[in-house]
Amino acid sequence: MTAPARAAMYPFKDRLPAPVYWPFRAIRTLGVALCFAGFWSGAVLIGWLWLPVAWLWPGEPAARIRRIHRTMRRGFQLFHFVMRALRLYHRRSPAPRLRPAGAPVVLVANHPTLCDVTSIASLFPDVVAVAGPQYAGNPLLGRLVRCCGFVATGSHMIRDCEARLRMGFDVLVFPEGTRSPAGGGLQPFHRGAFELAVRAKAPIVLLKLTCTPPALSKRLPIWRIADRMAVLTIEPFAVIDPVDLGADLATDSRALCRAIEQRYCDLFGYPAPMVRAAPAAPTSGPQPLGDFP
Repeated sequence: MTAPARAAMYPFKDRLPAPVYWPFRAIRTLGVALCFAGFWSGAVLIGWLWLPVAWLWPGEPAARIRRIHRTMRRGFQLFHFVMRALRLYHRRSPAPRLRPAGAPVVLVANHPTLCDVTSIASLFPDVVAVAGPQYAGNPLLGRLVRCCGFVATGSHMIRDCEARLRMGFDVLVFPEGTRSPAGGGLQPFHRGAFELAVRAKAPIVLLKLTCTPPALSKRLPIWRIADRMAVLTIEPFAVIDPVDLGADLATDSRALCRAIEQRYCDLFGYPAPMVRAAPAAPTSGPQPLGDFP
């Protein structure tokens, strides 16, 4: 971390005497640790106590998934309420909703923090995400992750995501597959989200996520939380409907992936060499945020 970036994250270090500043830092670190401990403890309790009752309650499988999803979303909202009350982390969005119309969409976003999924799913209803094996395969949390509608990565991921779209859920995918690199840049995009959109003929909503000051990102463990509250801004900036694109992009998920990867690099001002042989970003299908009805 450069000296200016360090000074921006820890401005109180030069303003407060050491006997005051370091206890302040310890309290903030303890607050983050307790929030995450409460989050994981609550997830385990819900998964092993509430989940069997909710799943056995009469109803169709889709209704059961929605029932458990509502419980999970309330847990996410409580987690973020406590984080904000302790002045640690807050999420916000200038958009009241993410869908440009009533139909479900594929949400694509960069991935700056550890709390991106909980932030988006707690702010907006009916959002499920693609979960990696560290969550979907976890013996304590795996059942809850799958039963609340999240989709595990694997050979059936596209099929399961299409099923969630038919149920009326928006599917959130981070094409980088992991958190963005610390200090800027993007991981290479994977094409799963774009293959899903092409097959399901579902619109893609592009989300720009920015966290100021940086927090809970790659190589920023919880004890390096900033002196001020980190604010994650979730901003939809374009809608792309594969049906409206040219023939090259409407059926070629690889080309669409490279085009959107280039678009994100242009958006954040990252140099073009960070993207692998990408064609020009699509111009015939996207709608700016101002065109949301």
